Amino acid sequence: MHQRLRFYLRYHTHYGQDIYLLGNVPLLGNDVPQHAHRMQWLSEDWWYTDIQLAPGEIFTLQYQYILKELEDIVYEGAVRAFTIMPGFHRELVFTDTWNDAAQRENAWLTAPFTRVFFKRPIAATTGTLTATHIFRVQAPLLASNKTVCLSGSTSQTGNWNILQPVLLQYDAQDWFSVALDLSGVPMPLHYKYGVYDLDTQQFVHFEDGDNREMHTVAVAGRQVIMHDGMMRITHTPWKGAGVSVPVFSLRSPESFGTGEFADLPLLAQWAQQSGLQLIQVLPVNDTIQTNTWKDSYPYSAISSFALHPQYIRLDEVGKLPDTHPLQRQFDKLRQWLNEKDAVDYETVLSFKLAYLKALYEAEGEKLQTRDYWQWFASNEHWLLPYAIFCYLRTTYQTGDFSQWPVHNVYDYTAINKLVIADEAAAAAAHYHFFVQYHLHRQLKSAVEAVHSYGVVLKGDIPIGIARYSVDTWMNPELYHLDMQAGAPPDSFTSYGQNWEFPTYNWKRMAEDGYDWWQQRLRHMSVYFDAFRIDHILGFFRIWQIPLDAVQGLLGYFHPAVPVSREELLQRGIDFEEDRYCTPYITDKILEDAFGNYAGMMRDSLLQPVAGGHYKLLPAYNTQHKVKEMELPEAVKTVLYALIADVLFIKVTGKNRNVYHPRYDMAATHSFAALDKATQKNLLALYHDYFYVRQESCWRKEAVHKLPLIKRATHMLICGEDLGMVPHCVPGVMQAQGILSLEIQRMPKDVDVLFANISRAPYLSVLTPSTHDMSTLRGWWKENAGISQKYYEQELHHTGPAPVAADATLIREIITQHLQAPAMWRIFQIQDLLAAAGHITTQHPDAERINIPAVSSHYWRYRIPGIITNYELRMTDISEDIFCS
Repeated sequence: MHQRLRFYLRYHTHYGQDIYLLGNVPLLGNDVPQHAHRMQWLSEDWWYTDIQLAPGEIFTLQYQYILKELEDIVYEGAVRAFTIMPGFHRELVFTDTWNDAAQRENAWLTAPFTRVFFKRPIAATTGTLTATHIFRVQAPLLASNKTVCLSGSTSQTGNWNILQPVLLQYDAQDWFSVALDLSGVPMPLHYKYGVYDLDTQQFVHFEDGDNREMHTVAVAGRQVIMHDGMMRITHTPWKGAGVSVPVFSLRSPESFGTGEFADLPLLAQWAQQSGLQLIQVLPVNDTIQTNTWKDSYPYSAISSFALHPQYIRLDEVGKLPDTHPLQRQFDKLRQWLNEKDAVDYETVLSFKLAYLKALYEAEGEKLQTRDYWQWFASNEHWLLPYAIFCYLRTTYQTGDFSQWPVHNVYDYTAINKLVIADEAAAAAAHYHFFVQYHLHRQLKSAVEAVHSYGVVLKGDIPIGIARYSVDTWMNPELYHLDMQAGAPPDSFTSYGQNWEFPTYNWKRMAEDGYDWWQQRLRHMSVYFDAFRIDHILGFFRIWQIPLDAVQGLLGYFHPAVPVSREELLQRGIDFEEDRYCTPYITDKILEDAFGNYAGMMRDSLLQPVAGGHYKLLPAYNTQHKVKEMELPEAVKTVLYALIADVLFIKVTGKNRNVYHPRYDMAATHSFAALDKATQKNLLALYHDYFYVRQESCWRKEAVHKLPLIKRATHMLICGEDLGMVPHCVPGVMQAQGILSLEIQRMPKDVDVLFANISRAPYLSVLTPSTHDMSTLRGWWKENAGISQKYYEQELHHTGPAPVAADATLIREIITQHLQAPAMWRIFQIQDLLAAAGHITTQHPDAERINIPAVSSHYWRYRIPGIITNYELRMTDISEDIFCS
């Protein structure tokens, strides 16, 4: 027997708007927006549709409404879930209320609140199979000793008697529900939700606003599900604070030269004592490419799913016999590594991998447990390719799969046959399964312990993946492997940033509803309650750099509306491609760059062209070629600058050349050599390109991507929206309920020196510094003039500012941040240590986790060794700041 599902949505629309229904069944598009089901307009306030489901198994229906107007798309904030029981009801009627994604209540229904802060037991709603009506409502921030109740105009709903309201139960989808038999009850039914105290067994109060109404009468074989949205209660906005620290930076006597997952509960215990509710970490995925310190870069993962063996605690995996050479040196090596000021990445990793290999050979057979096989079955889709990738990387001494003699093109059938036929491949694969399983167990155990302290864990999802990774090997069509991702010049570096990641083929990803992203986030949600989207601007547009460039300076935005030859001519620019798109080099420029060596460099590296200009010889005419040459670094730096001295980046596609203005073109020699009229016209074009014409394009890009990625997870989503932020970004993030990042010393208003944090949006994360920046101690020393202005303007002091930021001053800055209206304030652990009085003799520069201007930075900061038992000694700060 087919089952009919009818959907009614209360939403006021106007002419030209359409509502679509997106869900996880074929008739609703299988979660692919392009195939969503169009609804019918009933009236100004109601939309309707119905579908027929063939007989099948019990399953959970998930669906969401989409508003479309021309090319504009708005996704509502809720993804509703309801368990369908085939055979019990011929017809299910869903009466829904639109959920505005921007309302802050949605943030309070994410994992930090439902898993930890307001966690409550799940109770089965009784009578669901025989009920004619099910009422469901959401009530975020409701204390665990209270529940939702319902009272209405009939005897079945209590006849408005607050002494006997109908109590609702909390279900697995974070709704409060009650199932009622309303057979024979005349309609409309008037009702209202309220709050009921379970301890005192008393009604507390009704929700705000008018009574609710229900009009659908009970009919045999039909069940009505009322999705009533949020309970109407005025809340005091919830606010929390947290600590940011890379896992590798943690230090404990039990760890092995680096922080480990098993150190997180110790940090959570301190966080609880200090009045903190959140721990934020950097990415923890496997980055092993070269087995050198260059793999310490946590944002270049070889797998978006595999965890890094660096974070494993060997003792919890097992112990080798006392006579084993690795066991004999275990304690002494651990003590030596733990006494180091920073992580010795290569020594730590080489020992851990050798020890794990020995443990696997000795105890691998003990792995055959039910828990292991359940985990394996859930993760095989990424686990087997990852394990074979690691085997082939080791076998051929490179992760560049294009250089492998076999299996350089991923084929699932072929790698399965490899594991079956090749004993070495099978052994290697099972070893990697062994390591990943123990990493999973240790991180999962750490998360449970962190939660037990009332603390949540926030992860970090990189915007990119390594060029040579499991992901690009398996699905090369999802990436533009001929491009590099990065960022234009900013306060971190005047040359721009080149992260060397491939850019995403978003058009291809959209064809399956961004399934790779959704899988990635679902996997991440096993461990994390919230996450930071690294460089969320990449979902609007990415800074795309050709493979032949080294510096981000030679990139351009993608997607973007480019400049055509016709437009240049229309703007009064006498455009000549060679003049505007190739390096502008003259004798004077060479003399300024090379001094006395200008003649030698000219004769050996360049050749003359018309007009008294020069061009680089073919062997040196790209930055990448120069990088590969055996030349002094000073010479390479000059050549990079010469090559970057262009006005436009030429892009050839579809048999046509288009052009993108080079960032900061006015700073080039090429621009300086132009006449004033042409300069003026170019500057007008430059402003239009970077600040006007792209906004609509970039907004549409994000509006298509972010809602689908967001709907894959219940984690709280925070976006790192720093850098050259388009005007459309804040509005899109607010509309999606994604928290922004606010930094006082990096204001988004270019006309002010410091952001006014007292006006920070509620849906935001406020921090005085991030892992890419200097700590407060370091920042205070960078520019005395800026520090003096901050001291006067933001801290409201008179007189000279202190030369160094002492504990008192840092505590004052932290206190100011705590008073701001943002939902979250998150502080680097270095700043909290300093505020607690643990200011070491270490230079502030040594506290930095990353320096973005250094492309091959060694990520190795650890909490100073003098701070032993830091989890106890740091409690001083809690009494005066966090618990005040």
